[in-house]
Amino acid sequence: MILIVLVVLLIVFILSGMEVAWAIGLTAFICIFLSQFTDTPLAFVIFAHEMTEGINSFTLLSVPLFIFAGELLTFSGATRRLVDMASALVGHFNGGLANVAVTANFVVSGMTGSAMADAAATGVVLVPEMARRNYPVAYACAVVACAATVGPLVPPSLLFIVLGAAVNLSVGRLFLAGILPAFILFLSMYALTWQIAKRRGLAREPKLAWRPRLAAVLRGLPPLAAPAFVVASMVLGIATPTEAAAIAVLYTLLLGGLVYRTLGVRQIIDCAARSALVATAVMLTVATSQIFSALVVQEQFGAMLTDGMLAVSHRPWALLMMVNLILLVLGMFMEPLPIVLVLAPLLMPLMQSVGVDPVHLGVVMVLNLMVGLVHPPVGMNLFVMSAIGRVELMSVFFEAIPYIVLLLVLLVVITYVPWLSLFLPNLVMGR
Repeated sequence: MILIVLVVLLIVFILSGMEVAWAIGLTAFICIFLSQFTDTPLAFVIFAHEMTEGINSFTLLSVPLFIFAGELLTFSGATRRLVDMASALVGHFNGGLANVAVTANFVVSGMTGSAMADAAATGVVLVPEMARRNYPVAYACAVVACAATVGPLVPPSLLFIVLGAAVNLSVGRLFLAGILPAFILFLSMYALTWQIAKRRGLAREPKLAWRPRLAAVLRGLPPLAAPAFVVASMVLGIATPTEAAAIAVLYTLLLGGLVYRTLGVRQIIDCAARSALVATAVMLTVATSQIFSALVVQEQFGAMLTDGMLAVSHRPWALLMMVNLILLVLGMFMEPLPIVLVLAPLLMPLMQSVGVDPVHLGVVMVLNLMVGLVHPPVGMNLFVMSAIGRVELMSVFFEAIPYIVLLLVLLVVITYVPWLSLFLPNLVMGR
């Protein structure tokens, strides 16, 4: 009974427009209250205890630090330099600024690891420029929104950090596991954009001489050192995720303050304030999701989910298909973070028992949930880009359909070819 109330209340609160963290927390509190009228009442202290335990993790300390580093890099002008670098490299090819958007999002994603942050950072720069070159604004928004879905697969990915903390997986292995799938997504989107641009006759950028092109590339390289150091330090065992995040913040402060000279005390305080707001929302979601997960476990939902899936099939390929279908449906209504926090601890043991590598499953889960960012009714990337481009949400969605189909095809490929996820972690860190 409590489990039914949990699910129904959560759906009602989310569909009513309530913020996800508050919807999860209020649902959990009401269910604890209702349990007082059953034979197994739950103590209200569980609410405070589980919230505290949910964020009591040294690994999760890296989340606000990575958010701060991303804000510093964006505010220092690094995004503009990376877009210029992408334009110098691919802008004169077929696809023009559309493929600059695809390339820039792949490069910028290493700074933030957040799809919505990438879409916003590159969208405010590229969408107006594409509109001035007579690109359909809805298409410009769709390209940026879909290209940004690669972000959470490229380190430092906030979803990978939270997933690693939730199910006790190596964050370094998850970071490495996302690189090759992210590169495949980038190349596939580039090829699709090339074809669409050729068919529509979209404008290209002038080809730069080799000197200004080299100068643009050199200006764009320093920001890329931050994510490169994060991955290298964790893989080599030099630093934990939190220590690597702290050093990334120090590097971005030095880069913006001493090299670019665009960060002063006021700008740093502004970045810290914005980072605090974002980090608070993320950590509140983590905390309330912990309460929800505890109630779900209390009601034995994990056992019911496992028994239900195994009743259909014991074959790994069939179970992976069911996992993808569940996540695709949930991704239509919920944000990725709470889905990962609630379902990962339930799905990981089941899939491991049939031989699915947990690191591979982590990549599949994150990629799957990225599709949810580009289709209604939630489609947060589409909301962000429609606001930036000031166009109808559904017109952006219709322009995004070819990219959504591509993402679904690649999801199937990466799901059933685990080598794509496990090659780099096994090569660098051993099996």
